[in-house]
Amino acid sequence: MPPSHPSLRMKQKTFKIGGIHPPEHKDASLEIVWAPLPRRVVVPLSQHIGAPARAVVGKGDHVDRMQLVAECPGFVSACIHAPISGTVKSIEPLPMPGGMPQTCIVIEASEEDHTTDTRAREDFRRTLSAGNTPRVRDIEALSAADLRSIIRDAGIVGLGGAAFPSHVKYTFKPECPPEVLLINACECEPYLRCDDALMNAFPALVIDGISLLMRATGAPQAVIGIEENKTAAAEALQACIPAESGIRIQILKTKYPQGGEKQLIEAVTGRRVASGALPSSVGAIVANVATAFAAMTATAFGRPLIERVITITGEGIPADERRNYMVALGTALAELPIPTADTKIIIGGPMMGRTAVDLRGPVVKGTSGVTVLPPLRRPEPEPCLRCGACVRACPMGLEPYILSRFGKLRMWDEARERAVGDCLECGACSFSCPSGRPLLDYIRLAKQRSRK
Repeated sequence: MPPSHPSLRMKQKTFKIGGIHPPEHKDASLEIVWAPLPRRVVVPLSQHIGAPARAVVGKGDHVDRMQLVAECPGFVSACIHAPISGTVKSIEPLPMPGGMPQTCIVIEASEEDHTTDTRAREDFRRTLSAGNTPRVRDIEALSAADLRSIIRDAGIVGLGGAAFPSHVKYTFKPECPPEVLLINACECEPYLRCDDALMNAFPALVIDGISLLMRATGAPQAVIGIEENKTAAAEALQACIPAESGIRIQILKTKYPQGGEKQLIEAVTGRRVASGALPSSVGAIVANVATAFAAMTATAFGRPLIERVITITGEGIPADERRNYMVALGTALAELPIPTADTKIIIGGPMMGRTAVDLRGPVVKGTSGVTVLPPLRRPEPEPCLRCGACVRACPMGLEPYILSRFGKLRMWDEARERAVGDCLECGACSFSCPSGRPLLDYIRLAKQRSRK
């Protein structure tokens, strides 16, 4: 159904090179269910790009919910806060969903801690839903540097998946601010709907967060890029945009990977970011819609990033149980409503997600969802047909069949020369291959090993 608001009926845009149209499977309910707080959390010290956070608590300490438990050891890092109140039981390496261990802070709540946290969280949920949550700061009185400091102290990172520390990304010299702030509301990954649910549930806070990020970065305007399959969210946001705010919405074609940073920039601005260059080279900066929401709740309500919305969906879950949940960071996957018998569990979506091999691993800042599928039996790959389907699908204009071969033959230098570092790891090549070749698996290997 086309949008009813006149300003949303503009020509749809998209990026020019490559892209695919996988089945959307966007059938999870848009309602946000607030999952119960766990009694035990496992909080990794590295939930972001950059240096791991440094613990400022020790075994046996009692911590309060939202208390700082790990600080930034350098500029490119992110603070960590306690998702629950309780006692620090240990600080030790523990397995993540992918199987590899990371140093984590383990917190366990007493019955009293759990009851107090649950009541406070429920009070916040009710007032947030009613739209009358009291603000702890006068936002208008804060400078750009103040806003970036608050974002840093709240431990906010990019919530679209990259988990890059936001205060670093938003730091520009005053004399050369970005020309435009692009808000990624595409959510092009199949199955996932956490951003869609957030925009429908809290559109005013999302718009307020975008205004806040404009001030923090110095961007004079903001454009929300949202795919055409999210009409309700687009209209909800449009209704909350103040006049003369410098914020507008751009409807984009439903196409994967529309939400890729470089693809979004090209679709909205028509500018293409060169190989190895940053978005700032074309005057742009990109932020996820959930990041804007987190920045707003941190700045206005003094709440650090201790929970986020995730989608739990997939054919391995009954249709009426595919939902979006507000989940405390550090919650073990095993505590979520995920069927484990005879299923394949993917952290994220099926295109860019990774298989979970240990459900003791926790939800972290970059967890956007859990996709539960029936067991997948990958057929034996057939010889490459040289059909060029992977080349046509690649949104970066690469040659996946060659890069994959370099990875398989351990030809790291050759892969680097062919710009393997530009690969988004979006999986469009593997999806489009008629021979069922694991192109992305070998490209990931080549990309990792070819880094200087």
